[in-house]
Amino acid sequence: MKLYIEVINRQRKIKISLKRVSVTVNKIFNFLYNLQDKNLIKILNKKKYCLSLSISVIFIGNKKMKELNCKYRGKNATTDVLSFVYFENDFSGNLFLGEIFINPERVNYQAKQYNISFWHEITRVLIHGFLHIIGYDHERNRYQTKKMQDVEEKILNYDATQEDLRTVM
Repeated sequence: MKLYIEVINRQRKIKISLKRVSVTVNKIFNFLYNLQDKNLIKILNKKKYCLSLSISVIFIGNKKMKELNCKYRGKNATTDVLSFVYFENDFSGNLFLGEIFINPERVNYQAKQYNISFWHEITRVLIHGFLHIIGYDHERNRYQTKKMQDVEEKILNYDATQEDLRTVM
């Protein structure tokens, strides 16, 4: 199964390697596909005639993220990542999964707070956003929160080629 990734940078404060982001999202997808993640497989089984998948990752600033968070979640504050699920088929057999919006300013702030690299935190929010797109939800109950956190940790700690996701970034 092929995943097409569109990466768009609509902010100018923090330099983003669009190639690194694309490679990381592809690794997240491949990890979940090879693991036969139940949520991902359920999507693929529902869309039997799907030949490929696509997803968009859009980087935006604090102001735009605050607007989106207010409009769609009723929270008048900025955040690090928002995901929007679409599951729309086009005529070529491609299934558009959705969009992941990331605020690099907030990610950078969090990375400093956690004393980790910017790219480690970008990887974490990409994983988090991707998991939301395929149906994980940490806001339903404690069981779902734990389940999502466990999958996030598995992906972050994955080491298939003697290189983990963070070092590739």
